[in-house]
Amino acid sequence: MASTSSPYGLKPINLIGGQAFNGGVIRDIPLVANSATAFAVGNVIQLGNTGIPSSIAPPPTAIDIPNAANATAGIVGVCVGVSYVDPTLKLQSFGQYLPANAITSGYTNVFIRVCDDPDQLYQIQGSAAFGTLTNGPSGAIGKNAALGNFGQNATTGLSTINLVVGANGGSLAATTTLAMRVVDVVAESALDNYPDLIVKFNVGVHSYNNPLGV
Repeated sequence: MASTSSPYGLKPINLIGGQAFNGGVIRDIPLVANSATAFAVGNVIQLGNTGIPSSIAPPPTAIDIPNAANATAGIVGVCVGVSYVDPTLKLQSFGQYLPANAITSGYTNVFIRVCDDPDQLYQIQGSAAFGTLTNGPSGAIGKNAALGNFGQNATTGLSTINLVVGANGGSLAATTTLAMRVVDVVAESALDNYPDLIVKFNVGVHSYNNPLGV
């Protein structure tokens, strides 16, 4: 039960439409140059035009495929971990967090582990209670929403991203420029101050469903 704000980013749970789910295919993307942003589990990962991954900072947007030139390019999924040779221990390690500018700090053989299936469903904490939303929590299903609160917690190794639902669902909308589609509400959290929702990337957000390259 979430009576306080404790966002954890996007947590992969299963695939849309009841497809077989084995925990999610994980793609290891090499990091060979500094990223100005740190990496944490639950962060949205974007590739730059040189193929360097980073944790995206501004909210990604979704638009129709024919207009994809206006979409945020290069979003390849969500971070589920990192791997690197530690600059102190000199051992290949697996973790939940990698600091910004890690290459300069001596990290080598660095990989960002990404759940990259465009059909992936994620659990995420909402930014506010549904309150007087028409039809209650069920009124959120089928609506679009933005991602917000971008950042990461170096102590927990988790993202701080949440879903911007607004007070009484006021930020939920049909707007095509919002990144996420609400698929469901986690029943036991529906009446919480900070409910958990099930979401997926809208068409045009994920790079694999977007003809615009990086």
